This record gives sequence, structure tokens and C-alpha cells, in this order.
Amino acid sequence: MYFKEVHRWAAEADRLLPELRHRRVAPVALVRPEADSAAWQGWKTVQAGELTEAVGAELPCSCEFTFDFGEYCVGHLELEFEFTRPVDAPFCFRAKFAETPFELASDFASYHGTLGRGWLQEQEFVYDDPSGVIRLPRRYAFRYLKFRVEAGSDAYRFRLKNICCDTTTSADWSKLPPPAPSCDGLDREIDRIGMATLAACMQECFEDGPKRDRRLWLGDLRLQALANYPSFGNLDLVKRCLLLFAAATGDEGRVPGCLYLKHPLPAAGNLLYDYQVLYGDMLLDYLRASGDREFVRDLWPVAKRQCELGFEEFEDDRLVEREDRWIFIDWQENLEKECAAHGVMIYALERTFELARELGIEAEVLEYPVVAERLRRMAVELWMDRESGFFRCGPDGQISWASQLWMALAGAVPRDQAADLLLRVIAEPAATGPGGPFLHNQMVLALEQFGRHEAARVLTRRYWGKMVEFGADTFWEVFVPSEPLRSPYRDPMINSHCHAWSTPVFNFRQSSGVNTPVSGRR
Repeated sequence: MYFKEVHRWAAEADRLLPELRHRRVAPVALVRPEADSAAWQGWKTVQAGELTEAVGAELPCSCEFTFDFGEYCVGHLELEFEFTRPVDAPFCFRAKFAETPFELASDFASYHGTLGRGWLQEQEFVYDDPSGVIRLPRRYAFRYLKFRVEAGSDAYRFRLKNICCDTTTSADWSKLPPPAPSCDGLDREIDRIGMATLAACMQECFEDGPKRDRRLWLGDLRLQALANYPSFGNLDLVKRCLLLFAAATGDEGRVPGCLYLKHPLPAAGNLLYDYQVLYGDMLLDYLRASGDREFVRDLWPVAKRQCELGFEEFEDDRLVEREDRWIFIDWQENLEKECAAHGVMIYALERTFELARELGIEAEVLEYPVVAERLRRMAVELWMDRESGFFRCGPDGQISWASQLWMALAGAVPRDQAADLLLRVIAEPAATGPGGPFLHNQMVLALEQFGRHEAARVLTRRYWGKMVEFGADTFWEVFVPSEPLRSPYRDPMINSHCHAWSTPVFNFRQSSGVNTPVSGRR
């Protein structure tokens, strides 16, 4: 192992394993999906009888109901049955869990996506003795439950006495401050759904999505932590996640893009260049939120190592193409990424140097500002189009949100021009925009950093407000308003409709016009 402390870091992370908070949620209605071209993804739900027709009533051995729980639930389904006679054959039922009406209406047998079919939440259960409360062993994430009893027996009938979801989260809702008095109805609704999204993803770690992938991803964690600091304020959960990543650094000392939480050490998943190099940025945010210098100092070598590894992939001040490396930046198809990735590296160097300065150890990395300035000059030489004032990347001179915002954050334009660059690219019809919420959040952070609080609020209202308009219970992994069935996995039924990177980072708890971002160059 590159770092001899990995086992200690893993043990410290284990000690911070949170106690989950439970709340039981019962269904509020019986519904059925109905096609509607005006609804998001072409489907809505309509009432399909009274709840008492399914709960408490005597039912035949073969029946089917769809329950609407009225809110997004993450937890274990509990059912209690009562039988008119002894059960003479195994009791069998099938449960299909769905986040949205579209997923509820979809035929999972037709799935043809690139991710494993096991993420689709449908399963058959068989019980030889169905007496008492049955608690399904797997945790599910859903609003709707299609429940079908099959392979019953004519020898008995049954009652569904009780049905509920034992929901879990490590978020403490009692600690959530209210939005600022200046917030209007839309602000408050975006904030309410955003906090529901964040809380659903706060389990034993910050998961990317409680339906899929149920894993800790570094890029998602960065946004989740920034949303968490002024809201639930769960510093221990952020601390635990930072430790888990440090414990998974392996022989190279490289922080992975995601983790599989298993022992004795967390196992590294995908390696993402633009996630990895921002580990120091996240430590700096944590230091400013918590004041825990001792903890951050302990993980400082990990942050430093990520910049070393990141810059090793440059030759002649340009990032070298490698087939075994994933540069994410955004889900947007055909996005030219070199300029943005170059900017991420500069920003990482600046932020990691800033972290060293706050820890009083900047002498260890005095070369970082020098390297960053050299990379800035190279960026301007390679990609700045003097005529348009935009950074153009790729053989066709692509103008994108990603290139402009990361160049602005990298300081490749004077600070007094950075906000104008961001506002111009947002307004530019020919610009390649975001492929989903992830890059929208990056733009919100950049606008905040350059003092454009109201512009950040307007962008948040325009984008996340559309999801509110379409009836979101929690915010979605993939959202392009003009493409309701868009999926980076080639089948929208596998998309996550509660996703970490979709939690708005805009802080509705600060007064309008007051810019107090956590993340950013000071």
C-alpha cells in the first residue's frame, strides 16, 4: 500500500458509521398508470379504487394492486397478512417498485440498457409460513409498489392487515434550518425536493442514488457535502466518506472515482481523473466547514498525492490521451473535454495550495502556483478565441459550458471578466450545454464564486424549477427537458430518479444578494 495508514483510516471510518433514523410510511392511495402525452415521460397515475379495497379487506388467492406511498421512500417494505385457514401451499407474491409513473408502466422484460438488469426493482417472494410481519430483506427506493399475489390456493383467502415502508436516512431533519425569508414559493419547493433528494442519499455513506448505484462516488460527494454543510450539517458523514476514499488508495496512492464498501478495506471502483484531483478541494471545504485541522492534516498527504498523479499525466503542459483513463466532466454527448480537464487540474493545484497555506505547510508545494500559471498560459494559447472571447476546444472549435466554467475557475481570464464569460456562454444558443444536473450544479457554484448570486438563483429556478413543474418527488440523475427519454445507459427505465449530483447546491438558507460560497478561491 502506498499509504501505511490505510487500515487506520478504514477503522476510523467504521467508527463513524452512522445510526440510521427510521420512519414508517404507509401507502395513501391505490393507483394505476395511464398514458398522457402531456406528462413527463408520457405517463401519469390516476386513482384506481379506495385503499380499503386492498388493506383490511378479504382478498382472493390471486389479486393485484398498485400502491402510491405519496412520497419517495428508501427502506424496507413490511407486510402483515392474516389468513382465513391454514396455508396449505407456499404463499407467493411479486413486488415491483418504481420511482416514477413511467417506470411503473414499463415492462422490465424489454430492458436493453448497458447497466445490469439487477438494478430494476422487481422480485418474486415465496413464503412457506407467511404469518406475522414479513420484512423484505433488500432495501428499495420507490414511490409506487405494484403488488401481485400469484400461485395461491383455493383453500384459503387472506387479508393484508398492514403495509408500510420502514424508511431510513442518516440525515437529521430536526437540524434543517428554514429557507431565508426572501425565498418565494418556487424557491421553497426546489429546496424541499432538494433536501428530500439529499436525505434519501444519506445512508451509511453519501450514496449516489438509493436505487442505483447505491455507491459512494467522489464527484457526487463533492456536491453532496456542499449542499449538506448549510443544511443538515452532518460533518461526521462527510468525514467518514473522506476517510473511506483515503483507505482505498491502493498501491499508487490514487483516490478512486467510486467505492464498494467492503472489508478489510473499501474496494476501488472506476478511476475518474477529474474526480480524483479535486480531493484536496473537498478537504479544504471540509476544513472551512468543520475547523477540524487535525483530521485534515492527517489526510493532507492524500490530497497532495492526487495532484502529483494528476500532473504526471501531462506532457509539455498538455494532458496526454489515455484509453485506460475516464475523464467525466459531464454526460453531454460529443463534449470536447480537454480544455475543461485542463482547467480542473489548474483549479485543483490552486485549491490544494490554498489548503496547504491554511494548514501552514505551503512550503511543501511552492511549485503548485508556478505550475498552475504555466498551465493557464498554455490554455489561453491553445483555446482562447480572441474574436469571440470564448475558449474553443476540439477540431471544430466547440464552445461549451464546461470549457468556459472550468477556465473561469482556473483563473485563465481576469477575475473581473470571469462572471461575464459565464453569463455569455449561458446565453449563447450555439454553446454545447450540460447533459444533466451535474454540470448545471458546477455552473451554479462558479456563478456564486464570482459574486453572481442572483444569476445562480435564476439558473437554479430555471432548471430545477422545470423538474418541479414535471412533478418530481426527488431530483433526477438525467434531465434534459426536451428529451424526456434520454439515458446515457440506452434505456431510460434504468435511470435514477433520486440522485446525489442532482441536489441543488444553491443555498436557499442565505439571504438574497449575500454570496457566502463554501467552495472557491478566496
